[in-house]
Amino acid sequence: MSEYSRDNMRIARNTLIVYVRMVLIILIGVLCTRFVMQALGVSDYGLYGVVGGLIAILGVLNTAMNTTTRRYINFEMGRPGGDTNRIFNICMVIHIGLALLIFLLAQTIGLFYIYNWLNLDDPSKLPDAVFVFEVSTVSACIGIINLPFQGLLEAHEKFVQTAAVDIVANLLRLGAIVLLLFYKGNALRMYSVIMAGMALFSMLAFHLLCRRQWPETIRWRFFRDWDAYREIIAFNNYTALSAGAYVARTQGSTLLVNFFFGTVVNAGLSVAYQVENFSVTGVNRLGSAAAPQVTQNYSGENRERSLDLVYKISRYSALLMTIVVFCGLVELDAVLQLWLPTVPEGALLFTRWTLISALVRSFAGGTQTLEQATGKIKWFQICNSIMSLLCLPVGFAAFKLGAPPVTIIWIYIGYTVAYRVVEFWLLHRLLDFDVMIFIRKAYLKPLVVVAAMTLWMVLYRLVIPANMSIWGSLAGIAATFVAAGLLSFFAGCFPWEREAVTRNLTGLVHRLFGRK
Repeated sequence: MSEYSRDNMRIARNTLIVYVRMVLIILIGVLCTRFVMQALGVSDYGLYGVVGGLIAILGVLNTAMNTTTRRYINFEMGRPGGDTNRIFNICMVIHIGLALLIFLLAQTIGLFYIYNWLNLDDPSKLPDAVFVFEVSTVSACIGIINLPFQGLLEAHEKFVQTAAVDIVANLLRLGAIVLLLFYKGNALRMYSVIMAGMALFSMLAFHLLCRRQWPETIRWRFFRDWDAYREIIAFNNYTALSAGAYVARTQGSTLLVNFFFGTVVNAGLSVAYQVENFSVTGVNRLGSAAAPQVTQNYSGENRERSLDLVYKISRYSALLMTIVVFCGLVELDAVLQLWLPTVPEGALLFTRWTLISALVRSFAGGTQTLEQATGKIKWFQICNSIMSLLCLPVGFAAFKLGAPPVTIIWIYIGYTVAYRVVEFWLLHRLLDFDVMIFIRKAYLKPLVVVAAMTLWMVLYRLVIPANMSIWGSLAGIAATFVAAGLLSFFAGCFPWEREAVTRNLTGLVHRLFGRK
């Protein structure tokens, strides 16, 4: 088997692992959300979403550093004579500094917002909000210190191990939440403690796995390589702008909706973002499965292989999200009623448009992986962050004029389309990237599938009656899944991809049934 084929097989194996992880965590997450809402109630569920949103905003550097750490470890692994111990320890020092910075910001800006700006339906809940915020701050700091260990595992493509830790942590979380239903004390405070405990469990598990496999890499040494610190911090600062764009889109809109409409409407938006998180996890993990090879091939001067992976990541991401989104949209009302004990105000409309927004964003695909591999991220992140942050004042003005809460989602869909045009211009200008080849190889086939599935949705609504039984709704979702899957296979894949899939499936069947 050629090196190219082995790389493809490794990506396929990693992708399968991360999707098994995704499915299990989504199933666990669905149950957790239902039980948490049942234990906390709609108002407290919305309150936790707002307070957790504050930590997410303060933890934007955390999200950015995860990408930075993985990128530099991968780059060092692909470079001849690379020293991963040096990079790991430099990243660890930076993470500790970031944890201290975020703790300081939480105790100043975060508490100031809670005491002066948080819109509570019940003012007596203020002490609970402060308690949840403080515990969530500790949880965020634990997560920051954990990131170098997680990044090291992902850089070595140990996706089975990271998936196992995530699944066990989520199962423990589910068990704790079930017990929370019988808890007679303050459920909101106890839930925040449970979440902090899960963060501590993950940190210890990742640390032990890394210590067992790469003790020399994680061995503590303080390096006075100030140029490396400056380079990584500079890269991280620009990556933080991109992470800030995402946080502004989710948590910034959460705070904005809270300011104008209160925690009850926030509960509906929190449900929509939970559904979005479930749906985009698979797409993000697809990029993660291939990112180590994109970066290592780029640092090893194999640019053609990197570009080929980028085309595939982008197309597969769009096709996967098309299947997920249309399966979610076709019987969304029935799914929410089956899932939640009480469907919060506006949850249906929020969720519908959030899924559409996720589909539009999925067409970004592998371009971000390529940008990070090259290291030339400055103008991408600056343009992205400016355009994203402008959505908040636009949303504020719209709400002031009486626009409905879902308007903020419409604004972000417009931003996503506008930034994609800017990103293509930057790719061509800074990286000499052939945009037309990319569109032909990555976009045309998924757009055909999206158009066909849109027609399917129109016909479905015309033929299938509303308010069917739950079994009828599940049958509709299954039929939509089959239609989207067949369209993705026949219209979304190239002939040689269909042949490869058919050949591998045939070989698997022969092995399972003992045929030669």
